[in-house]
Amino acid sequence: MNITQRLILSYSLLITSLISLVIAAVLIMSGFQGRFQYVQEHAIPSIIDLGDMIDKSDSLIIWLYRHQSSTNKEKQMQIEKQINQTIENLRQSNLRYLKNSTSNDRDRQLTENALNIIDTLRGKLPIFITGSIAQDDAITLRELQGNKGIGQAARDLIANYRVQLKHNMEYGENLERYNKRIYHLTFWSMIIAASAIVLILSVLTLRTILGIRNSLNAIRDTMARSSAALDLTRRVDDARNDEIGLTARAYNHLVSNVASSLAAVSMASQSVSTASSQISAGNEDLSSRTEEQAASLEETAASMSQLTETVRQTAENTRIASELSTNVRNISDNSTEKVATMLATMSDIRASSAKITDIISLIEGIAFQTNILALNAAVEAARAGEQGRGFAVVAGEVRNLAQRSSTSAREIKMLIESSMQFIQTGVEQAEDVGKNMRHMNDAVRQVTDLINEISGAAHEQMLGIGQINQAVNEMDSVTQQNASLVEEASAASASLMEQADVLNQLVSKFIIGGDLSETAPGVENEKSAAMV
Repeated sequence: MNITQRLILSYSLLITSLISLVIAAVLIMSGFQGRFQYVQEHAIPSIIDLGDMIDKSDSLIIWLYRHQSSTNKEKQMQIEKQINQTIENLRQSNLRYLKNSTSNDRDRQLTENALNIIDTLRGKLPIFITGSIAQDDAITLRELQGNKGIGQAARDLIANYRVQLKHNMEYGENLERYNKRIYHLTFWSMIIAASAIVLILSVLTLRTILGIRNSLNAIRDTMARSSAALDLTRRVDDARNDEIGLTARAYNHLVSNVASSLAAVSMASQSVSTASSQISAGNEDLSSRTEEQAASLEETAASMSQLTETVRQTAENTRIASELSTNVRNISDNSTEKVATMLATMSDIRASSAKITDIISLIEGIAFQTNILALNAAVEAARAGEQGRGFAVVAGEVRNLAQRSSTSAREIKMLIESSMQFIQTGVEQAEDVGKNMRHMNDAVRQVTDLINEISGAAHEQMLGIGQINQAVNEMDSVTQQNASLVEEASAASASLMEQADVLNQLVSKFIIGGDLSETAPGVENEKSAAMV
């Protein structure tokens, strides 16, 4: 079992124990609360109610004696009402007590017995009232003081209440004794359980702490000896199966890796010394080539600057041409809209001419009908003879006017039809013009789009050449920097050789143990793979 599991077990036991103790305490307190609540809600109210019923029973006896001793009829009637009211109150109180306040079967039995006694009181009351009103002392005294009268029933009721009161008080005392016994039992049980929990957790905690301390001391001693002697052959005891054992195995693995790495470093430092001399020779050759490359880049940068200016001018001219083509397209669009408006107007004129033709045809028909009517009127006037001569003259004039109207209407119709033919021809020509304008507008739009594409391409070309020019300038700057870096690399290679010698001296101070030359190449291979 590892340390984590031990700690989890300890805390689990602690938490489980605490939860168990809390649950037990809550349950016990619930029992206390339930019994206390029962006393508050049943026992105490029962005692109070029983005391009240005893008082009412005592007052009932007093009212009975007052009724017997009174000689005033009206006062006896009032006392009789009071007696009946007291008996009814006792009955209602017992019913409420039976429903809400009985503590057990014995208490319920006593309550039912009290109700029976009250019924007996009510049954004996008329005999007493009759004797008392008649001032018959023999009857009233027998009822009040005899063993079978109303007085004995009242005394039996009081005795029943006293027994019931004593029973409830004893029941409350029993609950109190039971609570005390449960309290003492719970108190000592809690103390024993808490002591056992503390003892078990103390043993587990002590074992865990001592085990951790001893193992950590052993690891610390081994690490201190290794650090003092720079001895990487020492190993920590890793026999434990807990976190400390895992830490010890990780430390041993780390020491082995460090020893292997130091062996690899020793071999690598020797390789660095050899490579540094080769790097120094290569840097000298690279320096001369870098100077030649810098001169070529300067010439290329000058040529790219001239090309950039030429492309910029071309892009500017293309932009101006694009703006002109855009203006032409706007004019063409406006002309197309006006031709469309003209077509709509001529169509309206053609429609109006058609309506006028219909109206003229209607007028011509009316003139024809008028001519026929005038002819009929002339015939009728001729039949009338001398009397219809004046009407015949008028009919003739009307006929002449109708013929002239018909002739004029035909001439107007012919003129309108001729105008409609001209309008139709104009509409067709205007439609042809509209089609041509649309074709021209499409052509202008295509030209504008092509010019915009050319302008965009020229602008992109200008940007691209500018970027190329910038890149060439940056390459020139980088080449100059490379020349400086080559010189610095030459100085660094010499410094590297010196540091490799120092590194060899430092590594030689460590006690690596055994021949680790076999592991060193593996480390170097890993480094080479990482560099790739």
